[in-house]
Amino acid sequence: MSLKSFHIIFLLISSLFSIFFSYWCYGKWSLNGDQQYLIYLIIGLTLCISILIYGKWFRKEISKL
Repeated sequence: MSLKSFHIIFLLISSLFSIFFSYWCYGKWSLNGDQQYLIYLIIGLTLCISILIYGKWFRKEISKL
């Protein structure tokens, strides 16, 4: 497995984990109404968006090589 493939798979797994984490935080927030889960939800969604933007940038940069 090349470093490029590993990097793309790692980004995919990381984004799926952050989506799952955000979903879990939403469930906890809707049950408990605790503000910390809402903050974690926002952090998880921000992380997911950041990972996807970085992945798009990485694919563009790696195609230049």
